[in-house]
Amino acid sequence: MGGGGASVRDSKPVSQRGCVKWKTLTGQRVASRHSRFRPPLSSLSFFTSSPDKLPAHTSMDGKGSASASGSALPTVDLNVLLGRRTLNKFLETENSFDNNKITPIYQRIFRSLIGAISELESRGITRGYLQPHQIMVGGPCVEFMKAWPLPRPEEDNPTAPTYRKEFDSLVRKILGERDFSNLELNHFLHITASAASGQESLFNFRQLQWHPILLSSAELPQLVYHLFLHLDMMGTSSWKEDFRQMIQRDVEVRGTVLGVDYFSDVYNLEGPQYYEENALGAFLYSANAISDVNGYIRKAFKQYMKDEEKGMELMTVEQIFDVLISFFPHMLVDVYDFLVKKGLPIDDVL
Repeated sequence: MGGGGASVRDSKPVSQRGCVKWKTLTGQRVASRHSRFRPPLSSLSFFTSSPDKLPAHTSMDGKGSASASGSALPTVDLNVLLGRRTLNKFLETENSFDNNKITPIYQRIFRSLIGAISELESRGITRGYLQPHQIMVGGPCVEFMKAWPLPRPEEDNPTAPTYRKEFDSLVRKILGERDFSNLELNHFLHITASAASGQESLFNFRQLQWHPILLSSAELPQLVYHLFLHLDMMGTSSWKEDFRQMIQRDVEVRGTVLGVDYFSDVYNLEGPQYYEENALGAFLYSANAISDVNGYIRKAFKQYMKDEEKGMELMTVEQIFDVLISFFPHMLVDVYDFLVKKGLPIDDVL
């Protein structure tokens, strides 16, 4: 038998590895807000415990003894084989912040750690240490990246800080000093600090997994659009008044969108009676624009574009949403705050 070693995994940084591409909202036609179509959102699962302990090497018969020929199999590092590293090693090669956003890899790491902490709290384990060398990170690519405490905590450590405090410190350590003009990041760090101090003791920590700063560009419009569908079809008749009272922010809706091609058409369909000059109006308008903007692009094309060779360029959902965020910078944090204050399970909405 040859004595060659085990094959080495892809040596590229995780952020550069390919992965199977799943269908999202991007590029798909979004149904009218009056229909019951719900664009799919890939379900998320999280590791909340350390992996089973596996032997570093074994024999042909799987019993740990030498084979009949007396030759031992080559030693295999399962962490390398499975693409696992402790977080402190991960930090040496993977950038945590880029283009004023948390990178997708660290979005996944933070989300899975939030899930792990929530699972521990559900078992009454609220205190323990969460340092980079105590966290395992693994996954073949960004979409399947997970992080979990190692070893798996089995009991509360009364002399340790709370996991919420440790998470707040960990996030700030990873992200470093930042320009807190980033509204979503500032909002996120405010919540983690409040949770760490005990001011948000009743806050369902699991909800933090779906904070806008941790969502992908494909998931952000789904958060807004799916919440609108959920409330419109399943909410009580008072949900708009609840939103109006819980999120008290003046927003100039009419003056912002009028004069902008196609976006003006969305506003004019319902008018100022529907779109109030506040956070509720910005939310309602944004949900409808996600659904309707491309319809007005098609209408304009059929009416004015006679040269078929010019083609019709629709906007992707992400492009539409980028315009909406430029219109209403607070809209995402307002929607998130409403979900949390209302006590709606965000994963049920999505």
